[in-house]
Amino acid sequence: MWRSAERTTRLTAEFALDFGTGSTRIADAGGTLLVDEPTVVAVDKDTGRVVAFGSEVLALGARAAGRVAVRYPVRNGQLVDLDLVEEVLGEALRRAGASRLSHPRVLVCTHIGATRVQNRALDRAVRRAGARDVLFIAHPTACAIGAGIAIDEPTGSMVVDVGAGTTDVGVFALGGIVVSSSCARGGDDLDEAVRSYLVRQRDVLVSRETAQACRRALATVAPRAAPAEFEITGRDAHSGRPTSAILTSVELKPIIEPLVAPMFDAAVRGITEAPPELVNDLIGAGLLLAGGGGLLDGFDRRLARVTGVPVYVAAEAGRCAVLGAARCLELPHGLSYAVSVARIH
Repeated sequence: MWRSAERTTRLTAEFALDFGTGSTRIADAGGTLLVDEPTVVAVDKDTGRVVAFGSEVLALGARAAGRVAVRYPVRNGQLVDLDLVEEVLGEALRRAGASRLSHPRVLVCTHIGATRVQNRALDRAVRRAGARDVLFIAHPTACAIGAGIAIDEPTGSMVVDVGAGTTDVGVFALGGIVVSSSCARGGDDLDEAVRSYLVRQRDVLVSRETAQACRRALATVAPRAAPAEFEITGRDAHSGRPTSAILTSVELKPIIEPLVAPMFDAAVRGITEAPPELVNDLIGAGLLLAGGGGLLDGFDRRLARVTGVPVYVAAEAGRCAVLGAARCLELPHGLSYAVSVARIH
């Protein structure tokens, strides 16, 4: 059975949902964050039942090794296991205070590169989890609204949203996306690259959490005054015994570079394909960098260099999208930015 956290008794019938590769976040119409959990579940190997979700899975650690399998239902923004997705969404909505009797309306953040088929699958999963109505809003649009950008003005604005599995770019004017681009790369790809490197070159097996800690400590896309070091602990790939190693930022740079390059290319496409008058607006106003993946050391400075546009980082970079979607629920005309259900069927 689910080992659920204490659930609220909130009676709201509207939620904003950001169901991402790295995190699942739900906020109510007032902008209160109700759920903020890693998008990961533990499945009993014998019964196939989900026994833990989010941070509960990380808390299980090695104690459950052999009994449960850790699963990630979203990869690079795409649903990889629809049955698992429905279970996760159902539990997340219950934790937010929803029930199958309340049948809430849910505004879902969706990636720029998502196809109609992918959105249709997500629509079905959210409905089976108990939603009455499902609307969609593009990630960059939600981020812009969450950061307080007035996208309905004629002046151009731009968002680069770097998540765990995807990078989405949107250039706005008069309430709509004028130019968009995306790539299936994000922070999780960097972590996986670190894990693969350690196995190949150091014969060390580490957890995703260790790889993430290493990436955050060492990875940079800007010049460093001096190399940095990080001690990792894991298992020897051959003997299985505990071992440790020292990884340096110099080693990490050639691993990271091929993965971040497509992210910058997506941002450059947004600039080069935008009308000249909007680009002039951006030079004066700058672009918004959102998403947890964009917090990589030096990312903002390099993004400014490759685009030729000033860059400012969102105050709550990782939560910007879900908070923006929540704001849409309470704005008088906020849902005009959302995609209606009819357009994805």
